[in-house]
Amino acid sequence: MKERFEDHGNGTIRDADTGLMWQESYAYGELGNYMTWYDAVNYISRLNSKGLGGYKDWRLPNRLEMQSLYLLGRTFESRGRTFELHIDPIFEFGYGSCFWTWREWLSGALSFSFDQASLRWFPKGSPSATVRAVRENLNPSVLLKNLDGTVHGA
Repeated sequence: MKERFEDHGNGTIRDADTGLMWQESYAYGELGNYMTWYDAVNYISRLNSKGLGGYKDWRLPNRLEMQSLYLLGRTFESRGRTFELHIDPIFEFGYGSCFWTWREWLSGALSFSFDQASLRWFPKGSPSATVRAVRENLNPSVLLKNLDGTVHGA
């Protein structure tokens, strides 16, 4: 059976289910703290300047893309503690369970939490979430799955 996620060994991971390519690490793991949404946008710009994995089209994910990484029943062990962070262990994780999406409105922006599978609005100027960059686009219907892994409408 083919694995869903493939580590390319260059800081990127391909999701066979969605066709998306994800950043293996994440901003909190690199910087050690949450960031504002504005800092997240700047972080993406720096990734593109560096050409992570040989690509310069990284962006913040939308909410469906971020939710596609949520895996019910998964936990993550890091630094001697077990976290209820529902994501495949192929992805680097430590602290920081809340991730910015590109969705903004007025002074707020949307984030997704991997501990509770919840969407949260935070002020864009508040250091409330971190970043895992994504690239490539896909048909949104691919992402219409329930949190238990079943496909919506199937």
